[in-house]
Amino acid sequence: MSHNRLEFSGLAELKRDLKNLPGELAREARTVVAQTATKAAGEIVSAYPTRTGNLKRGVKVADESSGFSAVATVKNTAKHAYIFENGTQARHTDIGANRGAMPPGNVFIPIVVRRRRGMYHELAEIVRKHGLVVTGSAG
Repeated sequence: MSHNRLEFSGLAELKRDLKNLPGELAREARTVVAQTATKAAGEIVSAYPTRTGNLKRGVKVADESSGFSAVATVKNTAKHAYIFENGTQARHTDIGANRGAMPPGNVFIPIVVRRRRGMYHELAEIVRKHGLVVTGSAG
């Protein structure tokens, strides 16, 4: 009777590499995510108009990464940031005087969307570099 034999060479190394992969991917991803958030924040600050400086001073980057995650948030804490970004409808005084509408600034969101799309491509390259297959598109 013939015996079939299946032998794995390097199985211990493969197990070790697979265990280390999530941590290594997260470390590399944290760098990309943090750099992307910082660049987006700088670009937003540069694009904001300077009147009082509150919009520019309100731009903050928060690194919220943990062991196996890479998270950074760009936000604007200025009280009027939402109004600047989205604009307002026409306003009128109590006696009917038209104060006009404020057009949307369209600064924050377009910059973040563009930077995030580039970040997704960089993250996909990290995953590919580690021998994994990436399918689909980030935008």
